[in-house]
Amino acid sequence: MRLGDLLAVLGAEQLEVEVLQRDGTAVVTDVAILDPPEQVDRGQLVLAVGIDAGDPRAGEVVAGAAKAGAAAVVFRATGRPGPAGLAREHGISLLRAKPSISWTRLVTLVRTLLTATTADPESPQDRTSPSTVYGLADAIAVTVGGSVVLYDRAHRVVAYSVQGFEIDEVRRDTILGRRTPDQWIERFTTDNSAYETFREPGRVVRVDGYEGLSTRLRIAICSEGEVLGEISVAEGNQPLGPEAEAALVRAARLAVPHMLRHRLVEDADRATRMRLLRGLLYGDVSPAADLGLGGKTGLVVIGFAGADLPPGDDGSLAGERVWHLLSLQMSSIGPAVGVLPAGSVYYALVPAGEGDRVTRIVEPALRHIERMGITGHAAIGPWSPGPGDVPAARQVVDDLLYILRRPGWPATPTVVTAESRWPDLALLPVERALAGTTPCAQLRSLREHDELQNTDYIRTLRVFLDEFGSVSRTSERLVLHPNSVRHRLDRLVEIAGLDLSDPAQRLAVMIQLRALAWGAAPGSRGTGK
Repeated sequence: MRLGDLLAVLGAEQLEVEVLQRDGTAVVTDVAILDPPEQVDRGQLVLAVGIDAGDPRAGEVVAGAAKAGAAAVVFRATGRPGPAGLAREHGISLLRAKPSISWTRLVTLVRTLLTATTADPESPQDRTSPSTVYGLADAIAVTVGGSVVLYDRAHRVVAYSVQGFEIDEVRRDTILGRRTPDQWIERFTTDNSAYETFREPGRVVRVDGYEGLSTRLRIAICSEGEVLGEISVAEGNQPLGPEAEAALVRAARLAVPHMLRHRLVEDADRATRMRLLRGLLYGDVSPAADLGLGGKTGLVVIGFAGADLPPGDDGSLAGERVWHLLSLQMSSIGPAVGVLPAGSVYYALVPAGEGDRVTRIVEPALRHIERMGITGHAAIGPWSPGPGDVPAARQVVDDLLYILRRPGWPATPTVVTAESRWPDLALLPVERALAGTTPCAQLRSLREHDELQNTDYIRTLRVFLDEFGSVSRTSERLVLHPNSVRHRLDRLVEIAGLDLSDPAQRLAVMIQLRALAWGAAPGSRGTGK
């Protein structure tokens, strides 16, 4: 497994990078602990236990590990500078383990990840072995007394029991479809019922009262405060009472290492795919890179963002749920379609041959997010003939999202395209060029007058220009009598020395007002007299 993929899975909360050589392409094969010192082999991740990064021996450890061909050396993050220069000289990566993670846990995580990435969790041997997650599902079913499904954080099926308990149609559809049916995700989300497990880890949630759905007991599977997934037990012939709830609590603790293994495998695959997708979107990889999208008819970039859309790459549960929800929606276009979280923007790259179907998929995705109490918006970029054109299309999507948030995000979910907002896109380069410049003297005079006299001439001027010089439409937007609007216009012309009969002057003032976002806020500050 490559060091870069390992770091992507473990995250900065476990390991931070001090020196990364060859972009993290070194292959990690095992972990070596230098307490007491032991022989280091090629490809090992060397944990410098008991050796401070500022100790003179740290340099010896780095030099020795590099000579042996180790992938990286890990010191404890203590704040003292490490032998970074020596690591660069010898061509070996240097990492820091956060104080919150023990050496023992780090060894377990790395070795579990290395083992999991070479294992096949769907093999017949894994399915029948009682030590696997499928064996765990069967064991829980027998202990608790009902049909069991283990889910990941996106409500996708990880494993299910094959014991002889009766199941309802919802459970059967869930197992066959490998995830909770969309209509039940919507109902549970709207009702704040089944998914209370994520908000109250450690508590068994009883779900009942739904027609066609047998009683469920659900509980989150957590590791060190992080939700890994959940267990759902469906009631069969026998009621699920207090004993079943107590058994389910014990089962949730037992499931942690199994779900952690599944999560590590999933994260490793996701890290590889996200790295490739990011490279295509930002032009950091060869346009020949293949995501399995086909793309014979071209590609389209879609961006999702919003004022309250949580970041998808900070490890938060809210961001993870939004990412999974968007991934599920976009995968209906094609199984190879992925979603890349980049801060508070989520990008999807889809085949262009789908036409209007893209919009028909995007709109329901925004409605699903809205049911979570989050208002999201989407920008659909222009057609990209090939992968090499994707970065330029992604920049157009970024521009569209920038336009959407100016002067504030819309109150309801909105979908925009390059075609629908072409005038804004055409003016954007000019506005950006003017944004850092000093506004003309006329606008400065009006601004100073508004601030000193509590008038609203800037906004009056902007609305008048936006309405193409129509006094009647300006008065409607400002909720003023037309004569009052005319009086304001006469006064602001007198104060600023503007010539509104000059087309060039009108255009220049309008663009400056847009670039500076002056007069765009709703409501009037003053009387304007």
